[in-house]
Amino acid sequence: MKHTELINQFREGLNEVSREVEISSAMSHFDINHICENLFCGIFKELFDLPHLRNLNNDERKNFPSIDLADDQKRVAIQVTSDKSLEKVKDTIRKVKAHKLYERYDRFVFYCLTMKQGQYSQESIDRECGGILSLCASNDILDYRDLATKAANVEPPVLKRIVEILGSYQRGCDVGLADQDFDPPVDPPETLLSNLVELYLPSRLYIAEVREYFLNGKSGRKRLNERKAVAQASRDLGYKIPSGFEVASGRIITFFNLEEPNNPFSHLVEDGTAEYLAPDDYCSIDKNHERVFKSLLRLSLQQMLFKHKVMWQHDERLFIFLPVHDQQDVRTESWYGKKKSSRTVFERKYKTNKPGEVFQIKHFAFSVNFLVLDRGWYISITPDWFFSWGDRYRKSPYSDKPLSGLKRLERNKSVCDQFRFLASWLKDVDQVDLFSDQSENGFSMTFGDILKIEGGRVLNESLWEPLGTTGDEQDAQGSFINNDY
Repeated sequence: MKHTELINQFREGLNEVSREVEISSAMSHFDINHICENLFCGIFKELFDLPHLRNLNNDERKNFPSIDLADDQKRVAIQVTSDKSLEKVKDTIRKVKAHKLYERYDRFVFYCLTMKQGQYSQESIDRECGGILSLCASNDILDYRDLATKAANVEPPVLKRIVEILGSYQRGCDVGLADQDFDPPVDPPETLLSNLVELYLPSRLYIAEVREYFLNGKSGRKRLNERKAVAQASRDLGYKIPSGFEVASGRIITFFNLEEPNNPFSHLVEDGTAEYLAPDDYCSIDKNHERVFKSLLRLSLQQMLFKHKVMWQHDERLFIFLPVHDQQDVRTESWYGKKKSSRTVFERKYKTNKPGEVFQIKHFAFSVNFLVLDRGWYISITPDWFFSWGDRYRKSPYSDKPLSGLKRLERNKSVCDQFRFLASWLKDVDQVDLFSDQSENGFSMTFGDILKIEGGRVLNESLWEPLGTTGDEQDAQGSFINNDY
């Protein structure tokens, strides 16, 4: 086999492992991290010539403090983790110092299973090391790209062994055994459906300095929550501003073009300070910038969905469907899965003995999270329910019982269909906005396809179903189930 083919196999295999780890971490499935410890023990052993490298969590004790792999003879220790943050690196250093592992090892390597940050502060690392040990950000903090670069310079026989180790992990068999040594599976592999939807963002993120008055308000004292201060000061002066913005360190961050003279934030921006960055460049600065950007995404989504009668319920961190008009008691939405279907997303019920008095208001709801994986940005969507009272749709104090009843009766398929409905509905919404008032929005957040993972092992879904409820309980709670499918 040609050397270049081996290099390509190794690079592609590492990229696939990194992507699997990112997806599993996004879904809070962390078992893959422990599996990767053994995988990378074999890879580092060959690639870095560490013949005595071993997994300390297997050989000594579970969750060995701060490091996972070590070669005691060459005095090299390695931590394998999916957390790429600087704080994780500093926490590792603190634990190394606390357990005096620097007396046992000379070099400490931090391997990130996903893609590491664009840069790490060497000054912060040195300050944490305190002269007791050393860790070089450029040489000792690695990800799969660093391994691929090093693999290009090793001898072909060594690289072939590394590719075999990686292949055995992907096939689920011992090194040296090929796929044809095993009986093929009776069932074809499944396509696994994640709760992630591709998210496409504008290419420009605008940033500008905020005028002092809007940060301090009438009192002249700077408020801790800068965004609330800017919003309140704008209202006090009679300005109506959209919700799609964030404020951090005295600067406004938004997808609206702040360089245009008539943008909705022109009254609060210091002249000549507007500039733009690519969203990924802004996020890669540090964890705090990534947090601010994700908050901006949620606020922009909040602004986008409000026009479609979906409200952000701040206390519960949920988006809830509202009636299209105040007198509407039932709202249904159509969508296309395998065929055209409809779903009830809002229902107002009245008391039987008092027809004019509301008994219950039920909303279809969902929570979101924003994730950046190797291929780009994704939105994680989790279906939910919300019960409210009053004209402002506040959380009902009696919502626990009907909510728990719904949760008990839901099955895997019903939750999956709820997610598929939301993914389809959001995609339709951004198409409607695209041909209507996109210019008014000032940004274009669009939704792509559901992320699917090929090659999953076939599982008997019936074995995962919860136990059925009794007939009485079914009757008591059945009115809350929407049989759209």
